[in-house]
Amino acid sequence: MPFDGILTKSIAKELNEVLSGGRIGKIHQISRDALLMQVRASKDNYRLLISCNASSARIQLTERQFENPKTPPVFCMLLRKHLAGGIIKGFVTNGYERIITIEAEVTDDLGDRSLKRLVVEIMGRHSNIILLNKDNKIIDAMKHVDSDVNRIRELLPARTYILPPSQDKLNPDSADTYEKLIDLASKSGRKIESFLLDKLQGFSPVLCREICFRAGIDDSVPASGLTFSQLTGLIEALKDFMSEVNSSRFTPVLVKDSNLGNIIDFHCIDLLQYPDKDTYNTISSAVDAFYIQKYNREFNAQRSLDLQKTVTKLLEKCEKRLAVNLMTYEENKEYDRFRLFGELITANIYAISKGMENAYVINYYSEAGDTVDIPLDKEKSPQQNAQQYFKKYNKARTAFLYAQKEIELLKEEISYLESILYAIENADGAEQLHEIRMELFEQGYIKSTGKKGKNIQPIKVIPQKIVSKDGFEISIGHNNKQNDRLTLKMSRNEDIWLHIKNFAGSHVVIKTEGKDVPDSTIVEAAEYAAWFSKARSSPKAEVDYTRIRNVKKPSGGKPGMVVYTNYHTVIVTPRKPEGI
Repeated sequence: MPFDGILTKSIAKELNEVLSGGRIGKIHQISRDALLMQVRASKDNYRLLISCNASSARIQLTERQFENPKTPPVFCMLLRKHLAGGIIKGFVTNGYERIITIEAEVTDDLGDRSLKRLVVEIMGRHSNIILLNKDNKIIDAMKHVDSDVNRIRELLPARTYILPPSQDKLNPDSADTYEKLIDLASKSGRKIESFLLDKLQGFSPVLCREICFRAGIDDSVPASGLTFSQLTGLIEALKDFMSEVNSSRFTPVLVKDSNLGNIIDFHCIDLLQYPDKDTYNTISSAVDAFYIQKYNREFNAQRSLDLQKTVTKLLEKCEKRLAVNLMTYEENKEYDRFRLFGELITANIYAISKGMENAYVINYYSEAGDTVDIPLDKEKSPQQNAQQYFKKYNKARTAFLYAQKEIELLKEEISYLESILYAIENADGAEQLHEIRMELFEQGYIKSTGKKGKNIQPIKVIPQKIVSKDGFEISIGHNNKQNDRLTLKMSRNEDIWLHIKNFAGSHVVIKTEGKDVPDSTIVEAAEYAAWFSKARSSPKAEVDYTRIRNVKKPSGGKPGMVVYTNYHTVIVTPRKPEGI
């Protein structure tokens, strides 16, 4: 997890500098396992966020606004009673353990001053927030731990608070640690990254890899396989790193994946192993940025998943209806045969009598004069048999024509829903997802835009713009509304329009500005059109292109649906635009 012992001790230093001497104001429990404490220090107001969530336990200053529950939980009321109005004396750490204790001087009901402690344990699924009195007795804990869970260390009211058991690792500040590391490394067959993780207090996997990177050592090499020179270089890198930490030469960073742009990690010290990163002025601001992006990504992922489930269900319904109508179509496509039987029975009524099971008559509509075998109901008269066939004809014809019409409509709807599904899978950010949701709402597929009590129009997200290698502007729509906006409103008749053939995908437009567009730009735009489509993973894809004047929206067509004529087709390999 990102919040290791080094970061814990470092952020405690930062919080001491900012909040020591500050007065605790309002306290809110913003979720089942997170608190927000307002602190007034040096004439400024701060928000201190404390979380014991298993996947995001931390303590930090935050700029975010949170919605407070109408009824505060019991633990929150208890904190208000014991800590509100108290003066923060400091943030205390125990070596490089992931524990920070907030010491506050408070006034009790009798007006006497006393010391209270709020212990924040940042230990993954064992994280907790515990309120202690001056005698280290537990007043209460956010998560109760009884003897059934831990016989040695109960976290219940009135119990004495006991620190978590030590892991017996080496303190990176001790002078003899470095000699011990060299000695132990020669006897260990574990990867050097795992070796450092096992032996050093406060170090997480990312920091162990960082030390190896700074020393120029492959972190997957066994510790015993390192030469003395490599071990010496590793120790020097570790000393330099700890010098940065102990002298508070912090360079808070948020590191990203260079290819996908997703956030990976954060730390108080510059992580040189990562080339793509953002630098922040404070550790708290880096932590805040990490979790804001993390929550936004998770929230958008959940919204995307919900929309995908909705559209997938709609698609399944359409496909089932299509299958039923295709069956009806096949069963009734020879409906004219019933009319023929009725007419032939009527024409030969003099030769047919009640009780006959078949009638063999000449087909007057056949040039060859073929004989037709017509099954009869022997309980009915010839007139009744003829009438029955005319009824079958009308019923089959009605079913056939209805199924034929439904098949066309359902194929269009399936194509449309597939385009929506493609847009959801490739949506970038909350605005695009909301734009898609608005489209589904306007088309009657969902009953709400997702905003409680009101339907809010989304921000109009403009299509993406890229400049081709030949200097022409290429615009790309990323959902049906953007496609419509780009093709029907933002483009001129002479601009060139491109779209993947027979797949859902983005509309792509080359702005010609009255100039002749070289084939190289058309191919480049076609590669992008193939990339932003369902055919992205194909080695080769067909892309149609034509002038905008040849692209029309059919009457009553759904968003993103167009027809086009006078087009050409180019075969390309899908390619992602550079810098995206």
